[in-house]
Amino acid sequence: MENLPTKRSYEDDSNTPNVNERKKHNTDRYLTYDILRIVFKYLNWIDLSNASMVCRSWLEVANDEKRTRGGPVCLINWGKKYLKVIEKLRNKPTLGLVFKAPHKRNVRQELYLLCLYQDCLCQILPQSCEIVTLGTCGILIENAEMETILEERVCAFLPEIPNVTIKVIAIVSKEDFAQYYEQMRLALAKHGTNISKCLLLFCNQAGRALAREAAGVLQLCNATVRPAVWGGVVKDLYVCNSKNPTHDEKCVTFAYCIGITIVGAVDSWSIVMDDDCNTKELVEQKLESFKNHISLRKHSMGFMFACCERGTNMFNERDVETTIFKKLFPEVPLVGCFGDGEFGETTIQSTNFNDTKEYWYHERSTVFLIITYG
Repeated sequence: MENLPTKRSYEDDSNTPNVNERKKHNTDRYLTYDILRIVFKYLNWIDLSNASMVCRSWLEVANDEKRTRGGPVCLINWGKKYLKVIEKLRNKPTLGLVFKAPHKRNVRQELYLLCLYQDCLCQILPQSCEIVTLGTCGILIENAEMETILEERVCAFLPEIPNVTIKVIAIVSKEDFAQYYEQMRLALAKHGTNISKCLLLFCNQAGRALAREAAGVLQLCNATVRPAVWGGVVKDLYVCNSKNPTHDEKCVTFAYCIGITIVGAVDSWSIVMDDDCNTKELVEQKLESFKNHISLRKHSMGFMFACCERGTNMFNERDVETTIFKKLFPEVPLVGCFGDGEFGETTIQSTNFNDTKEYWYHERSTVFLIITYG
């Protein structure tokens, strides 16, 4: 077998321009594994993905860096240039929930859809990321409840999680309701009963009856499993369909109802603060019981959907429920909104509270959800 010539490094080639000058001044520097790890810590997921394609050693370092990440992200008022979104996204997102004010009724729907397209996050997010936008009565993030309609937007991103399936089912036609409902049922039935299941359910006013029907039937179908349930009725509801190969420049589609199923290697718990839970003391007592029944893992995200009749209308004080939640779960990011009707299930067993609601649909309540994994 013919002997292969010994490989020569770039520095060994005396014919290479300036190589001798560089050797003389010792200006060559090597990016070691440790140096690359330090640099890669500051990269968002897009830049980290690009860096992983430079060479095999950079790919190895990038993969090691990815394994240290994995947490969800929440942010507010990112602006039209998306700079804040890009900087904050350290993991490749698979689901984005946007909470914002509803569109103005005096604006033609066609014009509004065009504005949504120009401001849609699909322009910077990967094609695999699902984007759901909710026009709400108010928004909240961390311990701040903004009950009036503002220009700010709150967004929550869930990253790709190993062994977890996230599926978005949007009901865009009342006539095809049975087809969409069946998709939600099959998604929740996936992997049997010995795995965590979570349902996020939203609807607009026109789709309230459809969502209530879906919630009732899904609850009966999952009698042996108690999935965490969270969501409610909003003013506007739309989903980005940019992944549809037939979509035009108007990538946003209005929906009557949207169900998001999260099935797999995550833990999730939800709890309903019903109409009787109407004082600060009762809210804190119930959330403390909630905390005692759950176990947080490495990465967590909290969600809150409150009736517009709660907040200052009920407590005569701002930021009551969010402040109590953050007091008990200081390390869990919290996002959400205000609406007019809530979907939720209390997944913990407690003898101190009456949690025997017959249906997943509630009114004058607040629903909390915690998703944790890693």
